[in-house]
Order: sequence, then structure tokens, then C-alpha cells
Amino acid sequence: MIKGIIALFSSGTILNPMVWLGVLGGLFLSYRLGLEKIYDVFKDYNFYLISFCVAFVYTFAFNQVYKGYSNVIDWMGTVKRFFGHWWMLMLSTFLAAIFFTTLIF
Repeated sequence: MIKGIIALFSSGTILNPMVWLGVLGGLFLSYRLGLEKIYDVFKDYNFYLISFCVAFVYTFAFNQVYKGYSNVIDWMGTVKRFFGHWWMLMLSTFLAAIFFTTLIF
């Protein structure tokens, strides 16, 4: 576990806002809901739609990819970054919910 925490800090993943949002979401889910309700949240498509929208707004408003050193947006790179942010948000929420649920019980 210590190696995993060290890897988060040394790789810079812990500084990503999507990871922070996922950890806070997992903490909220584990604090407010039981284990069965958390499974129900992850089965609901609205949860994925909301996280999809959050990652979309963050990526396309604040974290776009530019071509070289110009002001031209690289749309393919931005879309790839968007899916990466969405995956990071979902994975960190899921893992944080599991982690905090095991700590609470």
C-alpha cells in the first residue's frame, strides 16, 4: 500500500483534478450510502452520464490539447484526453468508494 501511495505522488497522478474529484466522490458515496446502494449507483447510467459531462466540461473548457506551439486545437488529442479524464474519474471514484467503505466497516 505504501508503494502505491508513493507511486501516486511520484507520477503526479495525485495532482490531477479528476482524481481529486473521484476521491471526494468515493468518500461521499461511502459515507452516505451502504455497500448495496453503492453498487446500485454504479449500475445506474445517470451516474456515468454525469461523470461523462463533468469530464467533458473540464477537458474542453480548461485542458485542451494544442498542435505544436500554435493556438490551433488538436481535436483528436483533446478527445483522447477527454476519454482519459473520464476513465480516470470513474476509476478513482470506484476505487475510493471501495477503499473508504472497507475503512468505515
